[in-house]
Formats: sequence, structure tokens, C-alpha cells
Amino acid sequence: MNQLRHNNQSGFTLVEVLITSFIFSIIMLSVSGLFISILANERRAFAAQAIQENGLFIMELMSREIRVSQIRAADQNPPGDSPGCTLTSLTIDHPVNGTVTYSLNGSTGVLQRTAGGFTSDLTSSTVSFSRLNFCLLGSDPTDQKQVRVAILASVRNKTGKDILTFNLETAVTSRNLESEFTR
Repeated sequence: MNQLRHNNQSGFTLVEVLITSFIFSIIMLSVSGLFISILANERRAFAAQAIQENGLFIMELMSREIRVSQIRAADQNPPGDSPGCTLTSLTIDHPVNGTVTYSLNGSTGVLQRTAGGFTSDLTSSTVSFSRLNFCLLGSDPTDQKQVRVAILASVRNKTGKDILTFNLETAVTSRNLESEFTR
């Protein structure tokens, strides 16, 4: 008895393997491009977070001291209001810390606080200030208005592929604590 054996081996042809490899490589290129884009966006988000954290911390620090202090404009002669936001430094008489001056070192972009003859840098090493201006209203003692200070700042990151800049602004009302408690 002679039996016929049929060998039904099936497999992929060369054309099928090439088409499958081509489609797989297109999918992998798309996925890897998306992954690289996600990583770039993550680095950008971390840089933005660092700018906001540093900038908002400094703005809050200045606001707290200004709120309880008497205001003196450091670079305005004669002293008075500055509604055009032309002040680049601000001097205050703090009830505990004495005379405090906030100014920007334009060459380095470092925000500095001078108190008691000691100057300290407020800016971290990851960010720099490109602008710091103060708007001063109500500083004339004869106008019977409460002193208001608006702080305008531009903060940017020093490192990274993308340089991001954030514009921050806050307004602070200086309270005269002595007159509030004597009323």
C-alpha cells in the first residue's frame, strides 16, 4: 500500500513579512515620536512649575513685608506716587526688620533684599528676573489715602531647551498698624 502523503506546510511569504515589518516600523516610529514629544512637554512643565514656585514665593515674601511696613520709594527723587510703574527698587520701614530695600541686579537677573546692611539674593539658581517694577499710589501723607503698591515682575528659567517667561503681578496695601490699633 502506497499512501500518498500530502505535506501541507503553510507559512508567510516574503512579501507578507516585508509588508508586516514595514507597518510595524511605521507604528514604532509614530509611538517613539509621541514618546519624545511627551518627554519634551514634561520638561517644559517642570520648568514652568519651577518658575511659578520661585516667582510666587518671592512675590508673597515681598507682599508680607510691604503689608506691615511704611513705604519709601528708593529711586524716586522727590519721593511720591509712581502710577507709571517706573520704580525699579522699593524701600520700606519694617517694624521688626528695620529698613528693607528690594531691587533687581540687572546684569545677573537676581532679585536682592537688603536689610540691616546685609544683602541677600532671593532668586534661586534656576530662574532669573528680567523685570521688576513697582507702582506706588497713596504715598503722599497729605492725600489721606492708604498706600498701595503693585509689583510687576517677569521671571524666566535659566536652563533648558525652551526659555519660558512668566509675567507676575500682585497688589499690596500697606497698613499702618499703629493707627489701626489707636482708633
